[in-house]
Amino acid sequence: MDSKERVRLTYTEDFKVACTVNNLKHEEVLQYFINRVSFYAFNGGEMEAVSLWATSIVVDCKTEVQGEVKAVTDRKVKRVSLKYILMLSDLNDNAYLSTVDKMKESFLLMKEWETEMSPLVDYPTSFQIDEYRSLSLTFDFNLLCRMNGVATNQVLQYFMNHISLAYERALNLIEFVETNSCMSLFGMMRLSLGDHKNTIPVHQEIHKWYGDRLLLLDDRLKKEENLEKRTVVYRAFYKEWYNSLRKNIN
Repeated sequence: MDSKERVRLTYTEDFKVACTVNNLKHEEVLQYFINRVSFYAFNGGEMEAVSLWATSIVVDCKTEVQGEVKAVTDRKVKRVSLKYILMLSDLNDNAYLSTVDKMKESFLLMKEWETEMSPLVDYPTSFQIDEYRSLSLTFDFNLLCRMNGVATNQVLQYFMNHISLAYERALNLIEFVETNSCMSLFGMMRLSLGDHKNTIPVHQEIHKWYGDRLLLLDDRLKKEENLEKRTVVYRAFYKEWYNSLRKNIN
């Protein structure tokens, strides 16, 4: 297999709006997600919340696309994989190590696993998203995709399809109902990547103006009991916010 995967992604309108409103580039959002997928978390290990969310997205994607797992037939791959799965399980069961120490040790074990597996497998190292940009694919991400019978493009598309500021706000406006792993991860990503980047004065003014209007809209929509109608109104509002930012960027 080539070291790069080339399958076209479809950026949903809600995903593009969410990225622009939060000062995030499409590729950095996708890379953030990829980097936090963790086999150790998949194997039951204690990890930070972002890794648990990112890992659960791959599992949820398998359910939606009905991924079919292909059996591993190479004896060397099976032997090496079993060795590290057992080591990671033992690490998780170690009662004398803190969660942080276990996380650090898991990173080291995964690097060792990757080194041993590299001569045996042909995992792609990157995913081309257009002519000029590509995403780096981690060993954990490749491993989880294969163990769940899903392709890189399927997982990334699933993630983008479940990002919606409008639906999330409409759903949890009156009282908190739920949030999916995709939006939970995006929310944490927004805090760590997006907020500190809004340094252009005109953008600061736009964000403040729409932020104030959003609070007023919240008050008005609390009287609307129909979730679909609330979502439609929020989606139109966020699209206007998006268009205003795009106009000033251009």
